[in-house]
Amino acid sequence: MSFKETDFTGLIGYLKGLLATQKDPMLFKAMVAKLVEIYDQLPVYPGLVNMCINQARKDIDVKDVKKGQTVYITTKEGMFSGVVAKTGKKISLKNVMTASETKTVDVDVKKINKVEMINDDVVKELWPSLVFDKEQNK
Repeated sequence: MSFKETDFTGLIGYLKGLLATQKDPMLFKAMVAKLVEIYDQLPVYPGLVNMCINQARKDIDVKDVKKGQTVYITTKEGMFSGVVAKTGKKISLKNVMTASETKTVDVDVKKINKVEMINDDVVKELWPSLVFDKEQNK
């Protein structure tokens, strides 16, 4: 059985779809963590993992939010995730993470603890024989 014939391609497809559609980085991270958690529970059943992960994220009505739930909220001001502390006319969150987009930002070098980046050429550097010209494949 080749890799393409296994159910692992469904998991890769799920991740590709998540990358293409999920704008909330906190929810994205939570969904990848949930995928890994489910896979750890069902390692020999990637098809079941795929079925479960596709049902894991749920839209809920704001009226149905309950104290103690971890929620991901999108507003005009940005995205928030946290544990619901109180509900009512306002939802209070604790352990809050936020995400917002801004055009530019200046960061004082003295305040930087760590800088990381993604190496876009990692395959080319480690396995140059596996990098093919895109025009060549047409």
